[in-house]
Amino acid sequence: MTNTCTSLMKLHMLCYVCLVIIFAAKSDAVNSITASEIKREVEVNKYVLVLFMNGNSETNRAAEEVLSKIETPDLYDQEVVRVTCRDRNLAASLGVISYPQLMFYRSQVPAMYDGELAAPAVQSWLEQAREVNLQTLDDTSFEHLTQASTGATTGDWLVMFYKDSCPEYLPALEGAGVLIRQKTNVAKVNVEESPETAERFHVQDCPTTYLFHHGKMYGYISQTSSEVYRVKSLVSFATSWYKNVEGARVPAIPTAFDKLTESIANYLKKNLQSPEGGNFLLIGGTVLAVIAFIVAVVVATCSRNAKKTVKED
Repeated sequence: MTNTCTSLMKLHMLCYVCLVIIFAAKSDAVNSITASEIKREVEVNKYVLVLFMNGNSETNRAAEEVLSKIETPDLYDQEVVRVTCRDRNLAASLGVISYPQLMFYRSQVPAMYDGELAAPAVQSWLEQAREVNLQTLDDTSFEHLTQASTGATTGDWLVMFYKDSCPEYLPALEGAGVLIRQKTNVAKVNVEESPETAERFHVQDCPTTYLFHHGKMYGYISQTSSEVYRVKSLVSFATSWYKNVEGARVPAIPTAFDKLTESIANYLKKNLQSPEGGNFLLIGGTVLAVIAFIVAVVVATCSRNAKKTVKED
């Protein structure tokens, strides 16, 4: 009887240990989901850590193991959801050009991780990445917040001008913001929604990025062409590499008269470059000559009247 009880107790203990092992393995498991499922996850969860993978290489498997070891930092108010994804279209839309790649959503805003794929390094980065750093600027708020033309008290600003057709560069900027937020503000400007600001800085390409520092603006240039919009390259530029770029004075906010003269200049330039530019130049020259003649007559008349008044006195 005693032997039977002992055997049952051992069997019970063995089952308990097996259940513990199975539960632990399940708790560390990372789900692989689709692009549409990721969209739902980031809508309902504040923090979603996504590992983008391509293929089944040893590097991908090692990265997935790292992801399974990541824990929610103590200061977070919600759990970090960990998932993997193999959707290359979604990855490309976020600026992913190599695999495996970690992307961390905070309140639906993705930040690209560009560090060592090791659990301690990722865990340390998560401690810094809790808050969204990327600010949104527009025609009404740009100068007020940045004080770019005065180089005043709000500090340095790394600003990306973009369009809805090229949003894939923003996660790298947000990733850079995680690392430089103590010294530099990061922001985005949608040029299609902020035409006046885009015109002020003569933005032509998508994206265009400037560092605003002490009343000067430095156009973003990466150290290597293959690393144009990577986190490390943006961080390097914002912290030191900008010194290798010639800075330009930040243009002042254009007045109504500035806008009028510029619109006239653009109109003249456009018409002079047209096939009928010769005729336009002839007509425009004639009009200007007539205006100049009228102004000269008015000035001469006023001058004679002034002299006549003086003699009478």
